[in-house]
Amino acid sequence: MEVLGCSRASLYRKRTGSTPLTADELIKLANHFSISIDALRSEPEENSLVVVCSTLPPIKNYSDIDFYLDNTRKNLELALSQPNAQLYFTASDVPLYRYMNQPGLSAFRYYLWVIENLRRNERFDPTAVPSELVNKGLKLNEMSQSIKTTEFWVHTAFDNLVHQIKFIAETGRMSKKLCLQLKEELHQVLDGLIKDILKERTPQGQPYQMILCNYLTLSDGALLDIGPNNSRVLFSYGSINYLKSSNPYLIDTYRRGLRYHKLEGQQLGPLEDELVEIFANKVREKINEL
Repeated sequence: MEVLGCSRASLYRKRTGSTPLTADELIKLANHFSISIDALRSEPEENSLVVVCSTLPPIKNYSDIDFYLDNTRKNLELALSQPNAQLYFTASDVPLYRYMNQPGLSAFRYYLWVIENLRRNERFDPTAVPSELVNKGLKLNEMSQSIKTTEFWVHTAFDNLVHQIKFIAETGRMSKKLCLQLKEELHQVLDGLIKDILKERTPQGQPYQMILCNYLTLSDGALLDIGPNNSRVLFSYGSINYLKSSNPYLIDTYRRGLRYHKLEGQQLGPLEDELVEIFANKVREKINEL
């Protein structure tokens, strides 16, 4: 009644189907329950092979981040429950799950998400970030290592995070000590990435593949393509939660985009150790500027 702004009698008629829901009411319900409009349909079995990750409200405070992390965990659990699931991740920025095991970087990301709603020019203080958020991020990092993964990276994927740290430090909102801590953690993230590339395995032993591209053409989105004997997880770089439609044609669009990047990009691995070293050295130069 509160969500739809109607009386109890009106709600009863809507629930029994005697009064149809309007488009505005469908949007209100979808936003309230953080699900797609397609998921509200009375006969969802028509799209039974397409599982939609729920949409989320904009992040404004730490409680929104908590909801985001819980929802992300549920989506990863859904992926991990499927036989032969594989993650395809397009990374124009360093994937969040790659550094959520680093306490400083994890807290810094949460700080950046809510900074617009904090007091003006508030300094970055990791102790001000709820510890449960850092712990939940660590759990997501562990879960991400439990699925077969192919990541499509651009050469500049570390740039945005490095520039954000540099900006906060140069504007006096971070101590030199904290800046050096984040710098060291970035080196650890890079070390972990290079180790996965050369071993072609995640720390938990799942197959891993990295393809370096000059650019990425996929838009933000996330979905699970689940068939009778296999499943594939198709995530954007932005998040695994923001997809507002379960249109099955999106799966084909992602397949074509990923196939294109695989053909055009350079696969990195133990046989291309010189290329891996060149990539790593360029990233280290940028990190060392902090």
